[in-house]
Amino acid sequence: MEIITRCKACGYRLIVDPSQSTDATCERCGQLCKFELSERIVRDNQVDVCPCCRKRSFYVQRDFNRKLGLLIVVVCAVFGLWFVFQDRPLLFYASLGVGVTIDLILYAMLPDVTICYACQAIFRGAVRNPDHGGFDLHIADHFEGRSQG
Repeated sequence: MEIITRCKACGYRLIVDPSQSTDATCERCGQLCKFELSERIVRDNQVDVCPCCRKRSFYVQRDFNRKLGLLIVVVCAVFGLWFVFQDRPLLFYASLGVGVTIDLILYAMLPDVTICYACQAIFRGAVRNPDHGGFDLHIADHFEGRSQG
């Protein structure tokens, strides 16, 4: 498993392999960041408590760069609009189909990552916990302080 989190002092990205060490030193500011691994993480390679913030709220998503995904959508949409202006509706639908096909292929190929709602730590290579579902905006709003109740 690999844990990707941020330094609490300066916000610099930290990558930690919990099988090697339970703490990491920030390359930017030198701050020592300690991680408390739960027994389930050590024994089963399954996330139940965040070793960074000790919270228990997680969601699962595909391990894919969101900016690259947005770029694919924009490129397919621009081609689609160009075909609309050229009065070629079949090619418009074909460009949308290409975007959907790329999305389906990536969805089938890419593994899942578990992400902590509270601190946004990413757990790559962990066994999926059946208690963790997809992203829930209400839970995210609660952790980001935007929830009204």
